Amino acid sequence: MSDLDSFLERFRLELSHRFGSDLLFFGIQGSHARGEAGPDSDIDPVVILSECSKRELRIYSELLDSFEERDLICGFTASASQLQAWDRADRVQLILDTKPLYTAEGYRLPSYTADDVSLAVLQGACALTHAVSHNILHERDWQLLKGQFKAARFVVRMKHLRDTGNYIAAFRELACHADDREKQILAVKEAYTEDDAWLLFEWASELVAAGTGKK
Repeated sequence: MSDLDSFLERFRLELSHRFGSDLLFFGIQGSHARGEAGPDSDIDPVVILSECSKRELRIYSELLDSFEERDLICGFTASASQLQAWDRADRVQLILDTKPLYTAEGYRLPSYTADDVSLAVLQGACALTHAVSHNILHERDWQLLKGQFKAARFVVRMKHLRDTGNYIAAFRELACHADDREKQILAVKEAYTEDDAWLLFEWASELVAAGTGKK
């Protein structure tokens, strides 16, 4: 997108117009928030409302339809109470990955703990171990690894936060602090092989075996 700032301001104004005081938080996550977006990258707004029922989702859908960028818009939408009750491992990644653009007076995103970060590492590693082993045994479709390696980058990032206390949003910067295996995981490839599958499986399995991964 050539003018992201202009788009985000228009989006914020539309949210404010349609939801008024029910709009509690608006931000952007994903590659645009990290400064790593390409021309065809998705736009990932994070919208937190006082309520998020059928009525609000219909209003939001109409808002999305009013933008010519509609096909690029993904993101996350929830009520404040839904976000508060969200899986804490998933929530900590959402919060850390989001660049705030508007916060209503008196509202704060939920906080997170070091245990939440460790849980995010463990859950991510478990999901990867299952997905990659299933691919090795059954699908044997190495292009599925593209999505699995993409998911693994977020686990690398949370592992680095857990181990160092330092959150690095951009994956290219994170690669400067990674070990050799993690550098391979963070690298983007056009094609993947069975060797890549075993690399990812063994790395994720070690994290699972270690529990929280702390020594």
